[in-house]
Amino acid sequence: MQTRLLLTAPLLLAASLSDARADDFVTCESRDNRYQSCPLPRDGYVSLDRKLSGADCRQGRSWDYDRREVWVDDGCRASFRVHGGGSRDDDHDDNHDAKVAAGVLIGAAILGALAHNASKQDDRYTDDNYQGPRHTSYVPGWMVGEFEGYNPIYGADIRMRIDSDGRMSAQARGQNLSGWVNGGQLNVGGNVFDINQSRDGFVTTEVGDRQNEVRYRRVR
Repeated sequence: MQTRLLLTAPLLLAASLSDARADDFVTCESRDNRYQSCPLPRDGYVSLDRKLSGADCRQGRSWDYDRREVWVDDGCRASFRVHGGGSRDDDHDDNHDAKVAAGVLIGAAILGALAHNASKQDDRYTDDNYQGPRHTSYVPGWMVGEFEGYNPIYGADIRMRIDSDGRMSAQARGQNLSGWVNGGQLNVGGNVFDINQSRDGFVTTEVGDRQNEVRYRRVR
């Protein structure tokens, strides 16, 4: 049974992330140029769908998001897309398969997005696109690219790509998986992983299972 899950779970999770759940939309408005937060219907990768205000809506400066909400400021009013791929508490069977798949693929999550310091800019975030501690979706250039690793717990080779917008895609055992980076962590289905940079790559650790720690290196 465990072998079957290890072989099929990545495919099941990839399908649930890309096909089974439609995108959701949330409209959020900064009235009188004031900060406003709006709850998300579920966790997921969020992007600007349509600007509805004359004021600029710039990610990291006048809007951003985390696992719970999207916020706007400085007069931004917009419709935001919550991309299919989040998890719901009542999807017990899918979450079980996702747990196994994420365990296989966590080693490839070579991101390095550490928690932001609320009082000052993190020295690691040195490019001009980083706009302060509220910019939770920020992805530094040094974590953008392709990486590979091996997870000894699951005996799996993995190859992963991280885009500058935080979206992740990975391949393991001929299957595909997707996720996103936010708030200094990798989100894959209903699972969350801490990420730290090492000398020649990265170390990823599953939240709730600290023994699932794997080291990986950049290949491109």
